[in-house]
Amino acid sequence: MITVAVSGINAADNPGPGVGIIRALKESSLDIRTIGLAYDAMEPGIYLDHLVDKSYIMPYPSGDVKSFMERIRYIHSVENLNVIISTLDAELPVFMDIEPELASLGIYMLIPTKKMFALRNKGKLKELGEAIDVKTPKYISCTSYGDLVHATQEVAFPCMIKGPFYEAFKAHNQAEADGYFKKLAAKWGFPIIAQQFIEGQEYDVIGCGDGTGQNMGLFAIKKMTTTALGKVWNAISIKNDRLLEACNRLLKHLSWRGGFEFEVLIEAQSDEIFLLEINPRFPAWVYMSAACGINLPERMVRCLMDMEYDTHSNYSSGKIMIRYTNEILKDISDFEKISSYGELENKTMEVS
Repeated sequence: MITVAVSGINAADNPGPGVGIIRALKESSLDIRTIGLAYDAMEPGIYLDHLVDKSYIMPYPSGDVKSFMERIRYIHSVENLNVIISTLDAELPVFMDIEPELASLGIYMLIPTKKMFALRNKGKLKELGEAIDVKTPKYISCTSYGDLVHATQEVAFPCMIKGPFYEAFKAHNQAEADGYFKKLAAKWGFPIIAQQFIEGQEYDVIGCGDGTGQNMGLFAIKKMTTTALGKVWNAISIKNDRLLEACNRLLKHLSWRGGFEFEVLIEAQSDEIFLLEINPRFPAWVYMSAACGINLPERMVRCLMDMEYDTHSNYSSGKIMIRYTNEILKDISDFEKISSYGELENKTMEVS
């Protein structure tokens, strides 16, 4: 059995990727015990008996790195972890710092280096786009209200106001831009990005890089509907050679290591590809790729465990993902256990 710990199990209105990753792993050909790494006792993944075998509360990655590592050491002493899959931008820098120590314990990760992580930063998209021959919308990084006013004058309205890690909002005037700027800065800090709005259709490509410039398979979608927070809600799988070729150029340029999401927009008028964002981990809709035949979480685990894995990108196009909400009922004692002791073992209920 392979024991895999996965973060980002908050499957709420702004879902993390963790539940989708765990679902893909549970439906793979591997025998896997799944450990959920949560930051709050109300994260739904903690209580999903059929997916998460046991959950642990983690200290926030913005705190002391020593405490973060000590918590993982404790979990490892109980669970004998083999792999950790990090799914949150905010925790990746911490895992980059402790990855060598984790490897010495026999816990393996496939994540970008600090250099890779910095090169795909939202504030460096222009340089990255030029390097892989893909256009980028005009954007300006803002660390003050004065910067924002200057930026909106430069990029014009409507424009996109984007946080450093998550969330993006379309602003039609200065008042809206001001409101989004304050909201994002309070939640995520700086810099805030003011970006030119381009009329067109958004597409995503996800994959996993092996660190040598090669991929473990690519999977592309066209976004159909998104939430107010910009999360994909409905999507359709597509084949687009231009997108996949651009994505491969990115992988080779960065020698990317780990999961990623390549977000682009194809302008309606010119049919040009514009690079919007590179997310340095699997997105929340990653299960869709597994359901269409490209199980990227499984391939990542196989790679880390020195097992054979597929690298093909032969998947079904024309498949629609329909995300929905659901409810689960748990005994209050489960909430009390995770709140009091910081861990919860799930036992799937047997139906007689």
